Amino acid sequence: MARTSIAASGSDPTTITLTRLLTRLHQTLIIPNEATESKLHTSSIEREKLGTSIEYANSLLLELEQVALNIKNPNKKQETQAELFRKRELILRLEERLGEYEDVDNHDEALEEGDSSEGEDLLGANTPSSSPSRASAPSPIQAPEPTSPLDSQPSIQPQPQPQTETESTLRARNPTLFEARSELLGASSATSTSPPITSTTEALLTHNRTEQEALTTSLLNMASALKSSSKAFSSSLESEKDIVDRAAEGMDKNTTGLEQASRKMGMLRSMSEGRGWWGRILLYAWIAGLAVLAFALVFVGPKLRF
Repeated sequence: MARTSIAASGSDPTTITLTRLLTRLHQTLIIPNEATESKLHTSSIEREKLGTSIEYANSLLLELEQVALNIKNPNKKQETQAELFRKRELILRLEERLGEYEDVDNHDEALEEGDSSEGEDLLGANTPSSSPSRASAPSPIQAPEPTSPLDSQPSIQPQPQPQTETESTLRARNPTLFEARSELLGASSATSTSPPITSTTEALLTHNRTEQEALTTSLLNMASALKSSSKAFSSSLESEKDIVDRAAEGMDKNTTGLEQASRKMGMLRSMSEGRGWWGRILLYAWIAGLAVLAFALVFVGPKLRF
């Protein structure tokens, strides 16, 4: 199994404690040496200690998961939840590995109990067969018939047959022990590769789904508010369209009047300055002549008698 890298995320003492504990449990259960593995196979006390450590790590992880739900920064919250999810997978893997050691130990104990019970049955089956032969030997009623050495040999040869049967059964049980261990370890490696779905994962998925629904609802509300404001603005523009049209007409009229005034001023300027210096002298002469004529009509005209 490949060694997983576990890094402490932050200076929180709970996070540091959990990281160190998981590192120690990973080295003990996932990548143990020969001495540690033999101790785990034989010592139930050592397995109980490891089980207590795993429970303590699980409690620390639950505490950190509750704290992670209150993080305001979404990026930091996502990173923290991903790190806690990896630690949750490691804890589940450690629990499975500890359960494999317990299953192998229980299987070994069951095989040893089965071997001892079969040995007792075989010994119990051999002792009654020898007692009747001894009891039947000194009976005075039946006289022992003389038998030849050739006839006595077949009766002696079948006696060691039960021993060979017990030896064969005892030898045959050792491969089954190794096969059972290999099957358990193979099944454990196959199950450990598949990522388990825990309640924490479901809670995270539910929380993310709730946030997504809330964001979708807020976006829909903003879109509806924007649509209503645009409609109100367009209606206000339509109501003020007449005022804008009248103002435009007034500005057009003012522009026309200014253009006419500019044309008149240009005409006067051309009349006053269009003939040059001699034109101005003539203009002034006409003005003086008209003034003299007006004076004569006013003052001299009434005194004339015809």
